[in-house]
Amino acid sequence: MAPSRNAMRALHASWMAVTPEPWKNGGGVTRTLSVDAAQQPPRWRVSVADIDRDGPYSRFPGYDRVSVVLSGGGVELVVEEADVADVADAGRITLAPGVATAFVGDAGFQSRLMNGRVRVLNLFVLRGAAVASVVCVGGGLAAVEAGGLAQGDATTHTLRIVVAAQAGRLNQAAADAGVALEAGDYAAGVSCGIDARRAFTPAQPTARDGVAAVVLDVRVLALAAV
Repeated sequence: MAPSRNAMRALHASWMAVTPEPWKNGGGVTRTLSVDAAQQPPRWRVSVADIDRDGPYSRFPGYDRVSVVLSGGGVELVVEEADVADVADAGRITLAPGVATAFVGDAGFQSRLMNGRVRVLNLFVLRGAAVASVVCVGGGLAAVEAGGLAQGDATTHTLRIVVAAQAGRLNQAAADAGVALEAGDYAAGVSCGIDARRAFTPAQPTARDGVAAVVLDVRVLALAAV
């Protein structure tokens, strides 16, 4: 039998080694850590963005987003007036350091840096095609959920991505989260892989002063073998 198109070998690499892609408006750069290559449009994508100045946030219609500020003072997102009905809190969202925050990608936002440049981890999940749970290890808060599956009783695959907030800290961060990593060098910064046999044991947020890593579990419907 041919391997499933969902099959994916574990990846262990430094996210700082990923080639940055500049934003069209020149306000920052983005590094794509992992993306769904099995379908178009992608069912999920994980990236790290460096934001240098205030400016517009791109729309992602049909996607739910979860953002975590890894460094810097935070970001305030102000929704465009026509989209206020789609966003809670009177059209304002605060992305605080070390806090996973979920919001819709359909709305247009203007961003305002709260205390200088920031680095933000971003998850995008296609509604109806993927569901995700995001835990900040060391943040002490419960998991944040995003997305959803149209066929909840179908066979699914789970992708786990562990992203260290600082390079060289992934081993300890994973241990704190109760995440089992395969043998190898994880000090560089990011680990991901698919386990089609079982669901992962939920990561534990723990109570610490400062986020050591972010654990993202993304579940998608299994694709037919090819």
